[in-house]
Amino acid sequence: MSYEHAKNDPIAEAEIVVARAEEENDVRDPRLVELYLDTDELYRWYEEDAATEFASDSLVGALEEATGAWDGFQLVELRGRAVEPDEEVEETYAADEIVEMDDDFDDD
Repeated sequence: MSYEHAKNDPIAEAEIVVARAEEENDVRDPRLVELYLDTDELYRWYEEDAATEFASDSLVGALEEATGAWDGFQLVELRGRAVEPDEEVEETYAADEIVEMDDDFDDD
């Protein structure tokens, strides 16, 4: 299924860090995943530009989906800035954010 982003820039970026390699010489780089606000009013995680099955209508819900889905999930950036350890994320809803974007566009 094809999805369309409501915003070109990701809402959040995260790394999935493998805790330990299976073999001593088997070093793995973290995988990068990005959270986008999509026009279907969901925050959806993408890996290598491909949509994943993990999405939610709320920002906190999307983070919970990812945390439960990927071992080693670490949020590193939110709305263009680095995330501090134990930082609380403000609850926002995709539908509200899209309406706000439309209102900003109508004001121009």
